[in-house]
Amino acid sequence: MTDSPRSTRPFRRDGPTWFLYLVLAVFGFQQSVLGSTLPFLRAEFGYDPIQIGWHFTSYAGGLVASGLLGGWLLPRLGLGPLVRGAAVAMVLAVLSIAQARGFAGTLTAAIAMGLTGGVLQSAVQAGLAWHQAEHRDMAMVEAFIFAGAGVFSGPLLVGQLAAAGIPWRWTLLAAPLALALVLLLPAPAGRPAPVAASSKPSRGGVPLAVALCWGSVLLGIGAEWGIGFWGAQFLESRLGLGPAQAVSLMSVFFGGTVFGRIVSSRLLARFDGRSMLMAVILLGGGAILALWASALPSATIVALALAGMCLGNFFPLLISNAIRLEPDHVGLISVGATQAVGVSLLVVPIALGYIGQVAGLVNAIGMLVILPLLMAAACLAAGYRHALPHKA
Repeated sequence: MTDSPRSTRPFRRDGPTWFLYLVLAVFGFQQSVLGSTLPFLRAEFGYDPIQIGWHFTSYAGGLVASGLLGGWLLPRLGLGPLVRGAAVAMVLAVLSIAQARGFAGTLTAAIAMGLTGGVLQSAVQAGLAWHQAEHRDMAMVEAFIFAGAGVFSGPLLVGQLAAAGIPWRWTLLAAPLALALVLLLPAPAGRPAPVAASSKPSRGGVPLAVALCWGSVLLGIGAEWGIGFWGAQFLESRLGLGPAQAVSLMSVFFGGTVFGRIVSSRLLARFDGRSMLMAVILLGGGAILALWASALPSATIVALALAGMCLGNFFPLLISNAIRLEPDHVGLISVGATQAVGVSLLVVPIALGYIGQVAGLVNAIGMLVILPLLMAAACLAAGYRHALPHKA
């Protein structure tokens, strides 16, 4: 299924590989913390939907800025020190939101979470690409399964412990406790190779297929994290749940993303990636529509799980499809897609907050169905454009 030659050495998950996997799981927990804690912060400080949306936008702003910071730090610190330092800083940022008071304080904590988490993610990805160079694809897929498991554990842990009467702020101590165990493992040493020249645009500019990939990633991440960030508040409004119940139920969505990635990693050995991409786009749109339309708890849970399974596969399948179309622009696709993620997280949550203020949060979530439809059109256009004869 790949154009690269098969390695003669078997894939070995050594200590540094497990270190990077598990650090990314802690990062996944951090990603879900904002959505898991904002229902409690809203009740405590009386935030309206627009103020809630600004927290997600601030997190995304920190994520966008992390690209510059991480790119500056990586050649100066090396992989091991950078991953360890960024992980500790990220956990401190998670704990800071529990101590913040008022809108400015929680907003600052959200920025710090995005900044430190983004630096950690970029360092981990670089570490995997360098440390498992011959098995990079498999290592990346497995790493994001661990990240998804961390995201899944966040709302489940915070919601269930809060429902049991444990203050939600105490539940965030799980992050430093988990990280303390992970840091006992050996980290990869050295530095990755410099960015290849193929990551730069060619003289003819950015290929249309690559640009359409960036746009599709922007739309797909907007749909995935529109539900990821706003899902708990949506469930409160749609099903009349309390904050703890709503946050716990979001584990169904995040668990679906993990399960969906495991299933897709097996199906890709049998089915063409382009067909799978179109299937998850259309099924994901249908799941969003069902989530908006249903007021029955059982139907809502099924739609939430299906949405997680489909939307969680958007990013890896989009990247894979873009590389299939433009194999000479792997670096350009990767860098642009990462930037598209930050831009999407910067725009979509606050936009949903404004729409929810006017039309209601339930209807705002329903409007996310437009994004998969646009993604389908972009993917079809990219495939059609690539099928045309290229001019010399």
